[in-house]
Amino acid sequence: MKRNLPLLLIAFVLIFSSFSDEKKSKITWFKSASGEGYISMERIDNENAQSILKTTVNSYFGNEKLDFTTVTVTDSKKLANASKIVFNGTIDSNMEPVEYLGERLKTKKSGTFWSFHGNFKNEITNDPEVNQFLAPNHSAVIKMPVATIPSFNVWAIVSELPFNKTEGTFRFNSLDETKLYVKKGQVISYVGEEVADIDGEKQTLHKFVHQGKRMKPAYYWVNNDRELVKFILDEEFEFVVSTKEEALGRSMATITDD
Repeated sequence: MKRNLPLLLIAFVLIFSSFSDEKKSKITWFKSASGEGYISMERIDNENAQSILKTTVNSYFGNEKLDFTTVTVTDSKKLANASKIVFNGTIDSNMEPVEYLGERLKTKKSGTFWSFHGNFKNEITNDPEVNQFLAPNHSAVIKMPVATIPSFNVWAIVSELPFNKTEGTFRFNSLDETKLYVKKGQVISYVGEEVADIDGEKQTLHKFVHQGKRMKPAYYWVNNDRELVKFILDEEFEFVVSTKEEALGRSMATITDD
């Protein structure tokens, strides 16, 4: 279960109170095709062109259950230039829940500098393309490469990409919020139109593929109204747009609507 610790409570209050002049709010629910959980994405845009994206993941991925919420604040509605990141929840059944607050300090041509406070898992990797940042129970100022996007913002960004192979390619570095490292050389490409089954209804959708070094591809389907309606992660875990009731109803009995 996620912990409601003072750091996260303060961070959430500060972030959402700063959007008291909100202009538009929308929440989208996705149910797991296997019936093993749900994902929800809430987006708030304010009159100053800033955006908040709150993503909640409560689902099994294989034998591992993920149960966390992450919130990002970005400087524009394109959701690519983050200024704050808050994370709270369970990313591994063998470890305690993770919580941290990240704030962008300054931006230079060579990258962005961030301050992180909290507790998080110290992942060990020999991959030279992975930038490792933080140790457990640590506060630090770190530098991220240019064009680094919080990974969960990608789900909202993909629906805004052009529907053609010439312009519908997005290259970026991805910050994995669950482990706090950067995956370089990520690419989302437009594949083309495809007829897909969405809850028994055949729909003509626009398909994108997300690829990167040492990762299984992810696939996204977007409708003509630029709404993400289906995605598959790691070539295996499928989620389909649904109502809140359907998403929660198809989830595990232990899942509750917070």
